Amino acid sequence: MNNTLPLLGTELIELRHALHRAPELSGQEEATSALIAGWMEEAGAEVVTGLGGHGLAAIFRGAAPGPRVMLRCELDALPIDEVPRGDWSSCHQHVGHLCGHDGHMTWLLGVAQRLARRPVARGEVVLLFQPAEETGEGARAVVRTKAFETIKPDFLYACHNLPGRPLGEVSVRDDAFTCASRGMIVRLSGLCAHAAHPENGRSPAMAMCRIMQGLSRLPLQFADETGLAMVTLVHARLGEVAFGTAPGDAEVMATLRTESNDMMKALAEAAVSLARSEAEEDHLGIEVDWCDAFEATWNSAEANAVIRGVAAQVGQPCHELDQAHRWSEDFGVLGRECHAAMFTLGAGEALPGLHHPRYDFPDDLILPGVALFEGLVRHHLNGA
Repeated sequence: MNNTLPLLGTELIELRHALHRAPELSGQEEATSALIAGWMEEAGAEVVTGLGGHGLAAIFRGAAPGPRVMLRCELDALPIDEVPRGDWSSCHQHVGHLCGHDGHMTWLLGVAQRLARRPVARGEVVLLFQPAEETGEGARAVVRTKAFETIKPDFLYACHNLPGRPLGEVSVRDDAFTCASRGMIVRLSGLCAHAAHPENGRSPAMAMCRIMQGLSRLPLQFADETGLAMVTLVHARLGEVAFGTAPGDAEVMATLRTESNDMMKALAEAAVSLARSEAEEDHLGIEVDWCDAFEATWNSAEANAVIRGVAAQVGQPCHELDQAHRWSEDFGVLGRECHAAMFTLGAGEALPGLHHPRYDFPDDLILPGVALFEGLVRHHLNGA
């Protein structure tokens, strides 16, 4: 594929398909990043690379001073085998853009082509292509990069496509928009014994069962306090497959999910206390580890008001969410010190869900997304 930035909507579709054919996992987005950097340079942007790994930013400046507006999308794909589709099926086994990040990147590339043709009057536009969103590591790595200090925004926006909602419908919510989540790993260690004489060992079997039951019931302690609290058991293992052996070790994994970061802290502390108490009752060793940690995305009312206004301006219906999305995003890390908001754009009511093997970002959603993002930029940067 040549390195010329597309100019028309039909060519943006071809670009999205090209990105879909060559997905890369979190932290491995080197080729995707290099391709996008070339397109951004072709559009006349100043390109900053090495943001949190393979992340990059493309900067477009207006003639006069003004605020800095950042639009963010994601580079990474998922470790899932997709059901083949057209001539843009993934070329990499067990890797696929089944969350729509190929479409999200295309939105920002469409904005870049429009900014190249018609620059903003003032201020700066920063298009951030973030790595490793799926693992929750990317945004933290980006903000730790020294170069991020030079592009920190005054206003920050991101959008995620949303299957199950009407195509092109904008969804917004003040305050909590996506939940905090983290993976909990509890490892129990006792003492193996012969299955004929289990009394000579220390089996973690009963403690494991009590921990699983206790974690499942734990959210009841937080009912009616500050919103959603969930614990989902995702994996458990007891000993080895050996009928002559009473087990000496066990492992339980669970995902904790809350609407707020404060609630997550409280739920995590309660989960650790419960697990340690059950382990001590049976004289077991215990280790607790955490992984895939995501902060809650907390939307600024001021930024949300701009999204509502631009949606009306471009003729897209706007839906007010009753509660935060249960899924998680690391966008909140980027928006700690600015007016930030994430919104969703309906991807169609009949489309399979995100991460489904048959999911594919709808090409009909490319131009509506570009129009919304361009409208947000021009709201801030085309005035006096």
